[in-house]
Amino acid sequence: MKKKSKKAEEEKSNVYVFFNLINHTMLFVDAFNYNEAMNKFDGCNFKFREHWKVFLELECQPTNAPKGKK
Repeated sequence: MKKKSKKAEEEKSNVYVFFNLINHTMLFVDAFNYNEAMNKFDGCNFKFREHWKVFLELECQPTNAPKGKK
């Protein structure tokens, strides 16, 4: 009888970058999803939410992208 091999998928976190448009401050947040990142950002109690933008670091970066793909 053959055993079924189970590959446990490791959940990976992402880096979310919150950028303040007024003073160019960046806050880097490690989170598993957008909601978790927003909860961490909200925990900082920054005033003027409209002064912030959020960016997501992708796993595939130009330095490690497959050749031929840009």
